[in-house]
Amino acid sequence: MFQYLLNRLKKNITLILILTPIFCFSQSQILNGINLNGPKGFIKTDDLTWMNGNDIISIFCVKQNKNEFSKEYFKQTCENGTRTTEFLSLEEYELNGKEYQICYQVGENKMIIGQVPVFRGEYTYIINVGTNMLNYKSNQQNQSLSQVQFNIGYMISRILTY
Repeated sequence: MFQYLLNRLKKNITLILILTPIFCFSQSQILNGINLNGPKGFIKTDDLTWMNGNDIISIFCVKQNKNEFSKEYFKQTCENGTRTTEFLSLEEYELNGKEYQICYQVGENKMIIGQVPVFRGEYTYIINVGTNMLNYKSNQQNQSLSQVQFNIGYMISRILTY
């Protein structure tokens, strides 16, 4: 009986040791059945938030489908900026044959921030991406915008595919 309990305990400890790193250090997060994570090099830092140095990606979701979402409201909100950001541009971005509106703003802290709504089912997912212009030596704004677009494209693909 003692040997049986000892073997059982060993199996349980082995299982715990195998599963602990998976649950404690997992970079992905499930949201409405979608497996989300950041691109290579990004580390999950909070609920639906990933960082890589000064680059940040965060997602939030509202139960609202495309038919209820107003592009005009998104445009107005983008152009108004926030307390600490200024409007830079609102541009169309094509990915896999679909058009997305990306709102670009510049923060007081020299962050280029991109925001885009993505629709899947009865939910609207808002992707927020930021990168610091000071990360780039020359042509700072264009390289920052390219990094923002890459991270947004990655997250759009995650939302629509997984």
